[in-house]
Amino acid sequence: MLKKTVSRAAALAAAAALTVLSLSGTAQARQGAPYIGYGKTNNTHAVWCVQHQLNYAFAHNWTARPWHGQIGEDGVFGPQTEEAIRFFQSVMFVPKDVDGIVGPDTGYALLWYGDPYYGYDDKVTNAGYCNEYLPSVV
Repeated sequence: MLKKTVSRAAALAAAAALTVLSLSGTAQARQGAPYIGYGKTNNTHAVWCVQHQLNYAFAHNWTARPWHGQIGEDGVFGPQTEEAIRFFQSVMFVPKDVDGIVGPDTGYALLWYGDPYYGYDDKVTNAGYCNEYLPSVV
């Protein structure tokens, strides 16, 4: 009985150590996160992240020039959000990549150029809340 208890305790300790080790290290975006846009299954949190990251990018980065106004952060994908995504894409990518849909490339750019608290910090070692909801290339 004691041997079985000690074995279980050792297995539990090993599992706990592996869990702690897996939580440390460089932050990674969720590569399997669904695309965001018309015709997609739009999670409210994901849409809010897009809206918030766009607003931050427009207000604080070079993507604000030519200037774009702030959009509502209501978590609902609509024409204003799609237009802001298209504008962001037109500044960041070649014209053929402007589609109004947040896929891995647009998601990565939003995580990088948006609010670092919710996206990536300057070394991409700390990923915030929106990291879970936006598709990304890394």
